[in-house]
Amino acid sequence: MIQNIIDSLSPQLLGEFKNKFGMGNEQASSTLSITKESLSGYISKEVASGNFEGLANLLNQSSAITSNPIFKSMIGKLVADYGTKLGISEEKADSIASFVLPKVISSISGSKSGDFGKSDILTMLGSSAGDALKGKASDMLKKGLGNFFS
Repeated sequence: MIQNIIDSLSPQLLGEFKNKFGMGNEQASSTLSITKESLSGYISKEVASGNFEGLANLLNQSSAITSNPIFKSMIGKLVADYGTKLGISEEKADSIASFVLPKVISSISGSKSGDFGKSDILTMLGSSAGDALKGKASDMLKKGLGNFFS
């Protein structure tokens, strides 16, 4: 779902990347790909750690999302990924992340009537969440059984 939401925002985001941030076609497309990868990875990590409540709070928050700790952490992840993978300054990366993330969160929040819960977050991530949870369960079993099966 997150991939689909970003895909639905693609025309708008690509246009803004070019117009507002002076990117060429290739850099704008790369920025979009990095956004998908970064946000999906971040949300999967939060799910794997069991932080459904934190994610739900972010998605159910109607205003002041920029003060939400998960939002701030997502911005930090995007800034780091943009800087590293695009080779742009931290200031420019922060401007792009601060532009993109509220649009994505707003689109996710608006994709459902009512509040988001654990099952909605799992559905939103699809198979990537399932894989993350399987990995976490496997790690927990191995630790609990003293690595008997490894």
